[in-house]
Amino acid sequence: MKRISTPEGRGSQWIFRVLLGMVLLFPVQKSVAVTFPLRWRWSNPLPHGNNTVDMAYSATLGLGVQVTERGQLYTSDNLSTWLPRDSRVTNALRAVTFFGPRIVITGESGMVLYADSVTDFRLGTLLDGPTDDWLEAVAASSQTLVAVGDNGAVYTSTNGVSWKRQASLNQWLRGVAFGNGTFVAVGENGLIATSPDGTNWTGSASGTTPNLNRVAFSGSFFTTVGEGGVTLTSTNNGLSWFSEQTGATNDLFNASNGDGTRLAIGENEVRLQNSFGWSNQLAQANGPPSWTYYANIGRQDFFLIAGRTGMMAEGYSTNDSSYYWLPSTDSIRQWLFDVTWATNLYVAVGDRATVMTSGNGIDWSLELVPDSVTNSIFLGVGGTTNLLVAAGNQGSLIISPYAETNVMLTNVVGTNVVVTNQVISKLGVDWYDVQPRPTTNDLQGVGLFGDLYLVTGDNGTVLTSPDGTNWTRRVTPTSALLSSVAASPDIVVATGDNGTIITSRDGANWALQNSRTANWIYRVRYLAGEFIAVGQNGTLMTSADGTNWNPQVSGTTRWLNDVTRIDGTLFAVGTQGTVLTSTNAVDWISRGTITAKSLYAAATDSDQLIAVGIEGIILRSQIVPDLTPVSILSYSRFESTQSSTVNNLFLFGGKADQRFTLDSRLGFETNVWSRGPLLEFYDSSGTFYYLESLPDSNAPPRQFYHGTLTP
Repeated sequence: MKRISTPEGRGSQWIFRVLLGMVLLFPVQKSVAVTFPLRWRWSNPLPHGNNTVDMAYSATLGLGVQVTERGQLYTSDNLSTWLPRDSRVTNALRAVTFFGPRIVITGESGMVLYADSVTDFRLGTLLDGPTDDWLEAVAASSQTLVAVGDNGAVYTSTNGVSWKRQASLNQWLRGVAFGNGTFVAVGENGLIATSPDGTNWTGSASGTTPNLNRVAFSGSFFTTVGEGGVTLTSTNNGLSWFSEQTGATNDLFNASNGDGTRLAIGENEVRLQNSFGWSNQLAQANGPPSWTYYANIGRQDFFLIAGRTGMMAEGYSTNDSSYYWLPSTDSIRQWLFDVTWATNLYVAVGDRATVMTSGNGIDWSLELVPDSVTNSIFLGVGGTTNLLVAAGNQGSLIISPYAETNVMLTNVVGTNVVVTNQVISKLGVDWYDVQPRPTTNDLQGVGLFGDLYLVTGDNGTVLTSPDGTNWTRRVTPTSALLSSVAASPDIVVATGDNGTIITSRDGANWALQNSRTANWIYRVRYLAGEFIAVGQNGTLMTSADGTNWNPQVSGTTRWLNDVTRIDGTLFAVGTQGTVLTSTNAVDWISRGTITAKSLYAAATDSDQLIAVGIEGIILRSQIVPDLTPVSILSYSRFESTQSSTVNNLFLFGGKADQRFTLDSRLGFETNVWSRGPLLEFYDSSGTFYYLESLPDSNAPPRQFYHGTLTP
């Protein structure tokens, strides 16, 4: 799929034809149960939050590829807009290169992928059988591919499909590159080896013992980087190496060449070498964000660096040979600890007084908070459409009451300027500090019991308020940190560390309950007439009345941090990207997600699942399909007199995250439809262009289309 604004072609002369067919769009029927695997998309950070561990770029194809954890990969035809692609695997992806027009990817447990199209990635074959060795790096000459990895593993291939294991190099390998007719592999304990063909290897003295992470062919020489800022260069095809003083002291993970300029990147390290020597780009006034970077692409007068949580920055050469850096997006990356849905608004809170809101779970806005709480860490949020409450460390409390304001909207209709007034809500936008603070204890749990707002926290703190402004501290039978609170119509439950559970029938008088566990019960929710609590070491418990609790087998020892319910299915989220599901709260299945980063909270509008967590990540999954019909907003058929192609240009309209196949047939005489490409609306605009190109000799005189929505 291509997002384009004008027809593509090599010339400006176009012959337009009238569509000799029609377009019909048929939605799929609503599913009766949740469909697995879940399809996750990134809402924050953008374009994605996966750790980008390697990148490759083909100038011939005009195509960039990024590989990340959990089998996730992304492609771009402009190194700016990155689209997710289906690898069909969940193995960690570790390296990528181009072998002519073919994309080759290696990764966890000997996994090898190849693709001649970004929509069709296929598994390669290890001729010597499966292996547990991770293939950490891959490089290509014009005739041979070499992949290296754990336990000195070396594999070669002449096509990227079938791979043969070669003799081990004894040390674990982390990088390989090709240049000047030579493969160079690097690894742990300073290992460097060279080979003309990937089969026969010769050791080379590196003069260093730290682990070497990557090696790159930079112009006419090789550069390898490693732990502790080690940077080595060889100008004689890896026979001998000399140390370079880049100024880096932290681990370096990659190096690249930008037409005479070199760049070494790593853990809070971006070091540039030009005619003036090496310089610290992070210290520049216009430098990239201080971050951990794993991968980079160098082109003439340009660098693209990428790393942890999908952070990307673009470097552009200036007239004085220095570089000007721009982050690819302005996405925030503060940790998010809680999220709630208030009927028509998502609100997420976190570190550095972060408050974010979204009406659709896709587009998020960072809201301003009072100056008095800008150093706070908000740990919990909740409330109603009338009042939202956020609670944090050192007793910080802020509230956002429902209010309305008028805004003027200006539109041009034909030749007329039309100005209209629109009333909008300020709920979640305007926040006010609660002063004086009712406590200095850290606060985290936020809940509602009838018309009574509740906040819980450290040292057994329970606060109640009828209006969010006036708070009363209640006496409780515990000094535990109470991290969560939830209520049924009859009883309110607060949970915390050391297996603490306390309950109340009125919010004022509290009793201690026996949880029969010492694990931290991090979160409690009241869902579909039942209390469900989750926490440390995979703790998962249920209760019908809030006082009698039944332990359930979650099947994991990871922290479970939150649980919610959609369309009859329970979803529990936790550390290292853990996602469990159940239809009865007793039998749980591990589903995982597209990231290995920890998820701290979940919320839903009853159709969509939102999960938030470490480094500002916000994931979404459309659990209940949106069956809004997809429409054709515009269509053109045209042919290029220079490229001898016939092109169908569609502008589709729909809803974000909808997927459909564009199927076709040549006439009504048959009811056999040819399945077309799988297309998706990736953002909230609900529009995209799709260009279908056919050789002029094969283009049918007429064609009929229909679209079929898919889960």
